[in-house]
Amino acid sequence: MRITKFGRLQVIVYTAVISLELALQCNASGYICDDHIVMHEEAQEVALYASKLLNPVDPKYKYPALLEDNQLFGIENRNIFVVPFKNDISIRNGGKPGSDRVVIDDEGNFLGVMMIVDNEAGAVPTYKKCTKFLTYNELSLNLNVDDIYQNSGFACGSNFLSAEIETKMKTKCRGLENLSPTNKEFFQFLCRQGINWSDNKFWFKHVIEKDYNIHGTKQAAVYRVEFSSTCRLIQIKPAVRNASIKPACIEVWTMKPSVGITSINPSMNIKNQNQESSETYLCNNVTFRMVNLRNYLSRIHSLQGTAPATNTEGVLIRQNGNLILWPIFSPEKRKKRSGLNTLFAMGFDNENNFSGLYYISAKNKGGTGYKECPREDWLRSSLVKMISTENDGRTRIFFS
Repeated sequence: MRITKFGRLQVIVYTAVISLELALQCNASGYICDDHIVMHEEAQEVALYASKLLNPVDPKYKYPALLEDNQLFGIENRNIFVVPFKNDISIRNGGKPGSDRVVIDDEGNFLGVMMIVDNEAGAVPTYKKCTKFLTYNELSLNLNVDDIYQNSGFACGSNFLSAEIETKMKTKCRGLENLSPTNKEFFQFLCRQGINWSDNKFWFKHVIEKDYNIHGTKQAAVYRVEFSSTCRLIQIKPAVRNASIKPACIEVWTMKPSVGITSINPSMNIKNQNQESSETYLCNNVTFRMVNLRNYLSRIHSLQGTAPATNTEGVLIRQNGNLILWPIFSPEKRKKRSGLNTLFAMGFDNENNFSGLYYISAKNKGGTGYKECPREDWLRSSLVKMISTENDGRTRIFFS
């Protein structure tokens, strides 16, 4: 496929944006996932535990799960994985994982946070990257804040209030500065606008449907938005009597969106996810993208070349004498459709030549009896073609 000069420029711009995001990753205070806040330290803690689940692969568990669209993080030649944002004890099995996902690469490095954004009936969820944010105190003094960052709202524990709350406040108090507490119109205005006045502060209540600070309930959260007579926001805090146990909300800042980033990389558009034109391979009702299978081959080759023999041996499954299997993770499946897991493994002969993809039901406790996926000749030839194209015609790795 030909790439025009404009196309190359788009790729360069997109790569630059991704590079800037990754460079700022270590400075992130947290992540905005729609109306939910995930703190950076908590996400890193989950990622640290999840990294221990990558090697050796134990695919009888639901997580880590393969994230097919690695372009969302600007990565092409390595697979990345998702795990639910849960406690260490339950992360393996899934249970009720919610919509947030921590993302790690094939070496266990933390990449970011995503969320599931649709409730459609497809077999594989659709994801969206959560937005990294900084608090004002953590903005770098060496950056031009006005050019790169914008105020996006407020973090109230695990709840996120968008900057629209300030617009709502200004709408409510418009005209207040022209009124005096000594006349009747002042109190009529407050009553009409739903504004309270006490301790020389004006405030109104703001309600959000779900309070993420209270786990396991569907309770609403109520906040007190305080402002001055000149319509200047003072603070937002929980509207509770014992407010000392719940600190005031803090302003959060996010990177300004780059113009045309969705058109530069279509995978940034949620509607285009899991609908890429790249080839796919279907085995036992589970679809793999060919690029992910290629990345698995490259990763296995890397591990075989660098890992001690004892570590490598612990990963392998030997079957039928001349067949060696290396388990891999499959994509995340929706809970309603998951049923019993199917385990997958890349197969090799004794000379380390790739022989195909194999599967077995998770209910097979012995781990033997893997079956070969169909169209193995097509799978082999397609991978040979991909690797040959990317390595100037060389296909020595895994292919005789």
